Amino acid sequence: MMNSSLTFTLTLLLLSGLSGCGASEHADAHDDDHHLEHFVPHHKPANFAEAVEEIEHRAQHLSDHAGHGHADEAEEFHELLDIVNWLPELAADSDLNEADWNKANAAAAVLARTLQSRQSKDGSLNLMDLPNAVATEWNTLESLIAAAGKPEPAIHHDDHDHHHDHHDH
Repeated sequence: MMNSSLTFTLTLLLLSGLSGCGASEHADAHDDDHHLEHFVPHHKPANFAEAVEEIEHRAQHLSDHAGHGHADEAEEFHELLDIVNWLPELAADSDLNEADWNKANAAAAVLARTLQSRQSKDGSLNLMDLPNAVATEWNTLESLIAAAGKPEPAIHHDDHDHHHDHHDH
C-alpha cells in the first residue's frame, strides 16, 4: 500500500513538472519569490540603521547577562549573528554608495567572525565583554548610518517591538 501511494505521488510530481514546461517553471519561481518576500523573521531589522542599533543593544544585553544561565542565551546569540549576516543586504537596500557598502560589508564580515569565535565546538558561549570586542566594527557601521538614511515607515512599525526587548535590569 505504502509503495503504490509513493509511486503515485512521484508520478504526479513528474507530470506536474512536465506540463507547461517553461511557463510553470517561471510561475513556480515567481511564487517562491513571492512567498519568501512575505516571510520575514521577527528579529529582522527593517533597515540598516535599525540593524546597527540592534547589534549594539543585543551585544550589551548578552554581555550583561553572560553566565547567568539564561535558557534563551543561545537563541539570542544566533539572532545577533543573523542580524550581522543581514547587514550587507540591508546596506544594499539603503542609500549607501558602493564605497560605503564595501565598508559596511567588511565590518559585517569581521563582526560575524568575532561572534563565531565566541562559540566553542561544544556550543558553549563566551559572551563576556562582547561590546568591546565588536566596538571597532560597530563604530564603522554607526558612522555609515547618516549616509544610509532611515526610511520613514520603519520608524513607526517597530516602535512597540522595541519596548519588549529592553529588559536591562
